[in-house]
Amino acid sequence: MSSPEIFISAGDPSGEMHAARMLAELKRLEPGASFSGIGGPGMNSVGVRLLAGIDRLAVMGLVEVLKHLGFFRRLLKDIENHLRATPPALIVLVDFPDFNLRIAGLAKKLNIPVLYYISPQVWAWRTARQKNIASLADKLAVVFPFEVEFYRDQPLEVEFVGHPLLETIGSISPRTEFCFRHGLDDSRALVGIMPGSREQEIHRHLDIFLRAAALISAAEPGLQFAVGLLPHTTETLSHKQRHLCSKLDIRLIHDDSCELIAHSTALITKSGTTTMEAALHGTPMVIGYRTSPLSYLLARRLVRVKHIGMPNLLAPPPEIPELIQDELIPEALAETTLELVDESSDLRRRIIAQCRRVRKLLTTDKPASRRVAEIALEMYRSKSN
Repeated sequence: MSSPEIFISAGDPSGEMHAARMLAELKRLEPGASFSGIGGPGMNSVGVRLLAGIDRLAVMGLVEVLKHLGFFRRLLKDIENHLRATPPALIVLVDFPDFNLRIAGLAKKLNIPVLYYISPQVWAWRTARQKNIASLADKLAVVFPFEVEFYRDQPLEVEFVGHPLLETIGSISPRTEFCFRHGLDDSRALVGIMPGSREQEIHRHLDIFLRAAALISAAEPGLQFAVGLLPHTTETLSHKQRHLCSKLDIRLIHDDSCELIAHSTALITKSGTTTMEAALHGTPMVIGYRTSPLSYLLARRLVRVKHIGMPNLLAPPPEIPELIQDELIPEALAETTLELVDESSDLRRRIIAQCRRVRKLLTTDKPASRRVAEIALEMYRSKSN
């Protein structure tokens, strides 16, 4: 039996990280496997031949995506040409549904099996796409246990594999080492700031987060602050943002966000993957999010869940504060964060308890990356036989 050629598509930094870890496991199981796809440096480091990088795909919000439709159409055409010229044995899609479901449609047309890892969150909005996903994917590897029940009525194999973020917890360095590495004082409380990985997220969040930091610092001068950024996002910071960081002695931490989240006394974060990382590390957080007015109005009509933070949905009661759109102002953010850094506060205690419930719920006997790699190999071998 020849070694598998697998095409994998991950469209954002968190999905790309999970894809790279899963591919590393697959290489251990099948050393001769070869890969092509859409991703970033993590996937490239495990041998993926990239057709395009995630830096071009990382847009968010309905309005923002519309502005880039021309690019997405050209890229999909390039992918179709690639799949026709060198048909892979399997396509693995990781999150990023608006783009990846179109690849799934191409795969269906070309009779290529599809494994969807970290499936689209259609249970939160656009639930009508449930049947569409079932018709396009051959198997779903889901990271939340309730998703198995959501697809119960569909002719689709769905397996809960646990959450891949649990795999990063054991690799965290000691707090003293982390603080030394970034010029922080390990004896002082630390407020981590996570504005997002996309340019528009930084544009909409960081000014508010930094103004809140100024208010917090004035109330509690002993606190220290650090902003978690990816290397490519640093250049998007404005002169005003850089000046305020310098004035408040706020550290800019590049490509070490997981450790920042783990070692923060409290976290100011946008919604998304960082809220799950914080929950799994037991870090109290306040969630803030803004998008364009039109995207927000459309989301209000479409979204069917009551909370934007996944930990609040997974393990009720929802204790983690959420400041969304017009509620996200520096004063409210500062007031909540000051309560979170208070070791004796009831809110801090309740959030930590909720974080423990989330971690227990998502833990499985086998790491998610290992199990998904096994599923991918099973699907390849099934087709080959």
